[in-house]
Amino acid sequence: MLSDRDYMNSPKGQRAGRMGLGSKSVVYWLIGINVIFFLMVPINSELFLRLAMSSIGIKEGMYWQVITAMFLHGGFTHILFNMWGLYLFGTLIAPRMGTVRFLIMYFISGISGNLLWLLFNWSSYSPVVGASGALFGVLIATAMMDPNREFIMLFFPMPMKCKTLVMVYAVLEILLELKGGGNVAHLAHLGGLFGGYLYVRLFCKQLILWDIWDLFSKKKRVPQNDARFKGWKVHNTKSWGTGSSDVNFERHEKDENAQVSQKELDHLLDKVSRSGINSLTKAEMSALRKAREQMRRR
Repeated sequence: MLSDRDYMNSPKGQRAGRMGLGSKSVVYWLIGINVIFFLMVPINSELFLRLAMSSIGIKEGMYWQVITAMFLHGGFTHILFNMWGLYLFGTLIAPRMGTVRFLIMYFISGISGNLLWLLFNWSSYSPVVGASGALFGVLIATAMMDPNREFIMLFFPMPMKCKTLVMVYAVLEILLELKGGGNVAHLAHLGGLFGGYLYVRLFCKQLILWDIWDLFSKKKRVPQNDARFKGWKVHNTKSWGTGSSDVNFERHEKDENAQVSQKELDHLLDKVSRSGINSLTKAEMSALRKAREQMRRR
């Protein structure tokens, strides 16, 4: 997809990044909604308890709690860290995934996190709240799509690649849950990781650069030649044909209604990846612009 390419989101891409226009804004909207809930629903109020997820509420038929609990938080520090993480990671991958897929992944992660917690706490009277499950889904998605981007986190004051960060968090969540959990719903975090991972594996395959499953798979993958992908094994980029003998870009100059085929798009992306956008001919540039328009209409 055009919007999956870094050079299509840069000024040199002649504003091609407009195809992802609005994708970051969905992150800001989610943050805004969480803040509104935090300010408008007092902690431990009657409304708060009706919206927070608990086994009692679910047993009484208040199934909406599985979703509404994602927008409640137990204090200022709780919402601060969750929203900061959502901003930090969400704004990185929302433009790559697109608004719809990002939202679906966000809610699937949050719901799967809540359901996993509920499964192991069916007899508990305590409610669970927070966007942490959804956030952990965003985190694993970022690791799979941008594995070598480095972060310096508060509790890990050293540069750490995203793929390493998600592994560290996953191990910590498992250990803390086995230790007793305390007041933190570690199972919700793990459920969010699993939900986000599963969604990306099933519906965003073309965006995956690193997959934790590769660590356990016997299938050998060849790392990409780009220096950014040295280290852990990542998915190979799809091999596109470099020849243009079976594509005809001139037809796009003659016929404005002609559709850009997948084979033509593959050829264009491969050529830009290898030689830069300035290597495209006039006819190829015309086809590339038309492909962008096609993507906007989808």
